[in-house]
Parts: sequence; structure tokens; C-alpha cells
Amino acid sequence: MSLSYQKAYHKIKARKEGIRPKPVWGSWGRFYDRLFTLKDKLVLDFGSDIEAPLYQRFQSENRDGKGRYMGYDVGDDAVSWLKQNGYFYDFCNDDSQIGSFDLIVASQAYEHLTEVEREGFLARAHKLLSGSGLLIVDAPYIANLNLIEFFKRDRSHRPLALEDEAAYFETFGFRVDAYIGGRTAPYRSLWWNLWRFAGNIALGYYPFYVVLFYATKTS
Repeated sequence: MSLSYQKAYHKIKARKEGIRPKPVWGSWGRFYDRLFTLKDKLVLDFGSDIEAPLYQRFQSENRDGKGRYMGYDVGDDAVSWLKQNGYFYDFCNDDSQIGSFDLIVASQAYEHLTEVEREGFLARAHKLLSGSGLLIVDAPYIANLNLIEFFKRDRSHRPLALEDEAAYFETFGFRVDAYIGGRTAPYRSLWWNLWRFAGNIALGYYPFYVVLFYATKTS
């Protein structure tokens, strides 16, 4: 192992050990909406869908038409809708927008990628973003009793180790802030949530179900 590689490894290790997720105890939806604006932005929705939530928010914030929404997905219905409306952008192969995007959002998509695909995604996102561009990635949070069970049932989702993943983002030229939030188990009863909340705390877990990486391009 070369000396330069050892120094790089120790730098990443030290950074990883210093990463602490910031809990969001209030409304996750309101917090998320305050994280970034879509007005007048060139936006790429990675893992889009037909009239996805980000698309709907974009439409409400850009009524004057100065911003631009683009989307990428692999599902036939989503791709068809994106192409019909002129929104489709081939994230992997289209170089026409290199260095142009103000914001790339991957919501509940990154955890479906393999390790090799994650590497390709981060390298490509860094290339497509403008000099001060922002990458937002949110995913299910593994350190939660409910989601430990969820990941066992649905093997198409690959768990994220929060500190490792945040440090990994930084190797691609991003500065990362990590957040965790959301109710213990959405759509369940109050008593069920309170019981699981207590169980998470007692066992040393966080009672949240979403992790979010707020990554700013730095180089």
C-alpha cells in the first residue's frame, strides 16, 4: 500500500468518525421543503415517475417558466411520460448538460443501486452539476427497528451505512451534511408508533425512517 493511499485512507476514516447525523424532530416534509428551492433552477429528478412529487413542486414554484425540470428513470411508464412531455434526460449517456444542473435529486432511488452503480451515479452527478451544484439523496434509514425488518423482506433495497456513505460521497468531490427524520412508522396507529419509538430508544436506535444526504459540489 503506497504512502499516499494510506494518507487518503486515514483522512477518510477520520472524517467518517466525525460524521454525526442531525436529527429532525419536527415535520420532515416542512424541513425537506426548506432545504432547497426549485425556482429558476435546472433540476434533474433521478428516479422520476409520472407527475412525481418533485415535478409537482417544481410546477408550483416555476409558474413564470424560468426554471426547467428534467427526469430520468428506467421504468417504461415513467420513461414514456417523460419523453412525451420533453422532460427525459439520459443521465448515463447525454453529455449536453455537463456542468449545468443546479440541483440533482435522488429520492428513494439510491438504495436500489449496486455498489458499482452507486460509484457511477456519484461520479456522473458530480460531472453534471454546476460549480456550486447541489445533490440531494434520501433513502430508508437502516438503523431503525421497522426498517431492519423491511430490508429483510425486500431485497431490492440495499441498506446504507450512513457514516460510510457520507464519507464515500466526499471522495467524489462533495461536502456532505447528513440528516435523519420522519416518524418511526408512517401510516401506523399512535400507540404502535409510541411502542416502536420506545423500543428504538431502548435498543440504541434512532426512531426515524429517512436518511438524507445534503451534498454540495466542492471541486
